[in-house]
Amino acid sequence: MKSFLVTLSLLVSLTVFAQDKSSDKAQIEITLNNYIDGFYQGDTTKLKAALKPRLHKFGYWKNKDTGAYEYYDQLTYENALKMAQNTKEKGKIRTETKMRSVKVLEISNHIAAAKVTGFWGLDYVLLSKDEGKWMIEQVIWEGPFEDKFKEDDKTTTYYLIRHAEKDRSDKDDRDPHLTEAGQKRAENWANVLKDVKFNMVYSTDYNRTKETAIPTAKANNLELTLYDPNNMDGKAFMKATKGKTVLVVGHSNTTPMFANALAGDKKYDQISDDNNANLYIVTVTGDSKTATLLKVIN
Repeated sequence: MKSFLVTLSLLVSLTVFAQDKSSDKAQIEITLNNYIDGFYQGDTTKLKAALKPRLHKFGYWKNKDTGAYEYYDQLTYENALKMAQNTKEKGKIRTETKMRSVKVLEISNHIAAAKVTGFWGLDYVLLSKDEGKWMIEQVIWEGPFEDKFKEDDKTTTYYLIRHAEKDRSDKDDRDPHLTEAGQKRAENWANVLKDVKFNMVYSTDYNRTKETAIPTAKANNLELTLYDPNNMDGKAFMKATKGKTVLVVGHSNTTPMFANALAGDKKYDQISDDNNANLYIVTVTGDSKTATLLKVIN
């Protein structure tokens, strides 16, 4: 299977190797979420990361009095940034998740199509890939938001990692803490995943997993949710996390097993004892499931 070189962070010197073309899907989802956050949070940095300067965006707004859809002319790249800046300056930042969603519809070699919903309504998005980076070229939108836009398109994204390096100095210690290298890796995970907006962070009830999860949880203002991989109702878990973006921290045997269960495919083997670098990404939209394995090297 073709390998891809993926850059997950511009500020962190990390090299990520993907073994599956669906790594493109993960990159596109990050771009789409940056696009939403740009308008929701007034974050021009994220908007610049998502939009190409030659952006062409136009759409239709339903007149509540006549019921007719009225054409709205092109929103340029510069005006999009001004709109985001105004959102921030006026304190109109949005945190709701009910209306927001992203769904990748099609990926080719150099172009892709996606669907986005937000407080404004529905967007169909065209992206292109240059120098390994997916960015938005064109958008056509319709508003205002209607529940049916998102009804069947709730995408759940799971990020699964093994705990970082643990202290092996005491063989009798059944619950060791992380080593200094492990603590550094835990912080690096938070950096690698800094553009992902998590709704929940799960960890097993061990020092090494909790200490690995805490930096990312703190970055998202979340408390850890503890779980027992040996006593877990998979259907109940997927129902509780539907439509959310979730980080799951586990162990060398439970993490790939959990990824397989979520993806409905026994494609991943147990992680070797000297490997703390695997990142599994599983997305679920309706009956469609994709799974990606990335290796993050410090």
